Amino acid sequence: MSTLTEPDLPAFLDQYDWPEPWQAYTAESGMNNTTRMVACGDDRYVLRIYDNHKDRDKVLLEHAVLAALGEDALSGLRVPSPVRNREGGTVTIGPLDKLAALYRYIPGERAVSSRPAHVAGLGRATGRLARALERIKLPLQPIYPPYYRLEDDYHSLDAARLRSLAESDGRLRPLLSELEQLQRERHLLCQRQPELERLPIQWIHGDLVFNNTLAVGDEVIAILDFEYCTRDLRAMELAVVLAEFVGPDSEHSLRQIGRFVDGYREEVLLLQGEQAMLPSLIKLRMLDVWLHFAHRYEEGLDGPEVWRGQILRAAEVCDWVNRHEVRLLELLG
Repeated sequence: MSTLTEPDLPAFLDQYDWPEPWQAYTAESGMNNTTRMVACGDDRYVLRIYDNHKDRDKVLLEHAVLAALGEDALSGLRVPSPVRNREGGTVTIGPLDKLAALYRYIPGERAVSSRPAHVAGLGRATGRLARALERIKLPLQPIYPPYYRLEDDYHSLDAARLRSLAESDGRLRPLLSELEQLQRERHLLCQRQPELERLPIQWIHGDLVFNNTLAVGDEVIAILDFEYCTRDLRAMELAVVLAEFVGPDSEHSLRQIGRFVDGYREEVLLLQGEQAMLPSLIKLRMLDVWLHFAHRYEEGLDGPEVWRGQILRAAEVCDWVNRHEVRLLELLG
């Protein structure tokens, strides 16, 4: 598979008007994109090169959501602001038809789950974002299917295909029992789709985790990376974050969940039906991630070790939710 090299950066950056020479340097990147920091005089920017797709409409939808949020009062929260290139657009095409976008830099550090203030702050930020996303009106239709329609994205990855993928490598074969466990959870959640569809639906970020936030001191001040924004269950936004707190120390995990939920409640009150469904939605998030990385493994984008880690994590979270559902519902109620 062809990949970009560092000298390819001018092919993207030279499509922008710079008042003086720019300098680019390495920044933290996710698995779905490559990120470079760009300095020009006293100004800072972030160049994001999309590695997992070449669909311009996906980026344009992301930018439409950002523009709508930029016009909304987000109660102090910031979101990325795309920079227009010489052609007047916010999407730039470079070598190998790779897509990129340039964003104005937002000062801050990644929020971390080890700081209780950040946990509660992310809860508040999630609630503020939910209220803002509920109000936006877009002429564009979502591109990514919602979580609750899991099979729309992954119908080809049925039980037989997943087993075949696992049997293809010695590092994956020992995990066949975990695959069967996840398939059972998948089947149960698919049966609950009619119930899920009756819950409130709106635009959501879709991938709101600590790595997609910025903080200054104890305050969460920005939310980043709206690539997977779609129309989905309002409560799904919480489920994505809550799955991050599950770990080997169950009491610590439950305390973290309590802090986050308390912060969220300062901004939004969930309906009783949403609260009752959250344990299932946490599992739904993990099943989606597990299948996403199964697809990446199938396409040769990741090695078996990456999918192995995602299988183990998804199985761990689903098992944890099943064992602690009563206490989890008490915290959410």
